Amino acid sequence: MKTSSILRAAAIAAGLTLASTAFAAPVTGLTTLGDVTQASTLGSINLGGPAYLLGTASTAFEDDAPLPAGALNLSGTAAADIADLSVALGVAGSAFNDEDNGLFAYEGSALFTTLNVQAGDTLSLSWRLLGRPDNGPLPTFDAAWLLVGQNAIRLGDTATATVDQDGWLDTGLQQLSYSFSQAGLVRIGLVVADIGSFDGTSVLTVQNLAVTAAVPEPGSTVLALSALGVLAGLRARRRSVAPC
Repeated sequence: MKTSSILRAAAIAAGLTLASTAFAAPVTGLTTLGDVTQASTLGSINLGGPAYLLGTASTAFEDDAPLPAGALNLSGTAAADIADLSVALGVAGSAFNDEDNGLFAYEGSALFTTLNVQAGDTLSLSWRLLGRPDNGPLPTFDAAWLLVGQNAIRLGDTATATVDQDGWLDTGLQQLSYSFSQAGLVRIGLVVADIGSFDGTSVLTVQNLAVTAAVPEPGSTVLALSALGVLAGLRARRRSVAPC
């Protein structure tokens, strides 16, 4: 192959590599626990597209009295006890407690999987937390988290959900990006839980869950092309000095 052809092929390959690493790959193979379903609406609220919905409603108890038991349950499966969630996710039972206010997590739902990531890969998602207004004598606020390994990152709680839509308080759609600092297998999850009591229902919506691979440093691509150029030059030199 001629030197110019080698360099042209190398440049094309480098360009394809850079283009492919910038692609956001949807996260698949997700496991669910508790009250989880997929829908584009919550009651009359349009979620703007397909979403995972994770709820905290029971099927057997009147969490939202005077509504009957299970009235706000999403899937027909009750929210899971927080101990079961903690075991499934591999974290301490206290991971979702509100220790600053002395409140415990009681029940909730989760969406999780294990990813094989490289340092610099980025996890991205859109989330939204909706909760029923709590007008009791001791109102408590449910919360949602992104779990990365043993690290529970608090997304928000229904105390920050101030927009009233169809009987739900709504945080509105939020965006999140998380960059992995180390390569390897890592458990990631999305969790919503009742805090302080079993009363009231909250729903976490999750959309556009994807991982974008780290883009190589421009210098590494230039170095690779330079090395190919040197090899091509050596090959051409051998040909020029070869005996007739």
